[in-house]
Amino acid sequence: MTKEVKEKKKVVKRETYETLKDLYYSGKVKPSLNKILVELKNDPENIALILLTCQCLERTKDFDELTTYADVSIKLAPEIAGGYYYKGVAFHHSKGKEQEALKNFNQALTLDPDNPVYLRSKATTHLLLFKDYHLPINFAEKHRVKAEENLKKIIELIEQKETPDYLDFLTIADVCIMVSQNLDAKKYYIKAVKAFDASDESKQDMNIYKDIIKAQKACIRLIDKFTE
Repeated sequence: MTKEVKEKKKVVKRETYETLKDLYYSGKVKPSLNKILVELKNDPENIALILLTCQCLERTKDFDELTTYADVSIKLAPEIAGGYYYKGVAFHHSKGKEQEALKNFNQALTLDPDNPVYLRSKATTHLLLFKDYHLPINFAEKHRVKAEENLKKIIELIEQKETPDYLDFLTIADVCIMVSQNLDAKKYYIKAVKAFDASDESKQDMNIYKDIIKAQKACIRLIDKFTE
């Protein structure tokens, strides 16, 4: 295969990925997933499409399939954090596999240590174990402490950024809810909406925008409940 042919194939792969990503970003998760899976039959080692598949499967809550594609990602590209993160997400939603979830989140964070989304998911798993009444109190308490450490780190990381994006603001707002700082959460949800509106159209993921609006409404209801 000549160099020119290889370059043309790379261009086609990029264009295919961008088209499918745009469809996913438009909020059409299941149609995107169906098209991505068809494309993967022709290009089963396309790591970008595999990780996009994982995004879709996380959205559709198909955690068995998410585990499968996360494993494919890890096998093909063990140096990429995304595969471990998605496997952690799948295990988080599998009763009794919380420790496996933490193991994978830790591996993802070894590769991408300052990723607020990874840290939030790890903290959420620690809190899940903290609330597990089957665990001895001393073990549960350790998970509470670790969750708190991760949540504090998220706040520090995002507050130190010069230009946080809408996902950063959503993440820190969610963290504020988790630590009962509801008024701060409301502030960050508003910033998330503004950051989304100000971002380049090609980077606007409507799935995340829907998360922001849903969480913002829930936050307002929570504040109203405590101020009645």
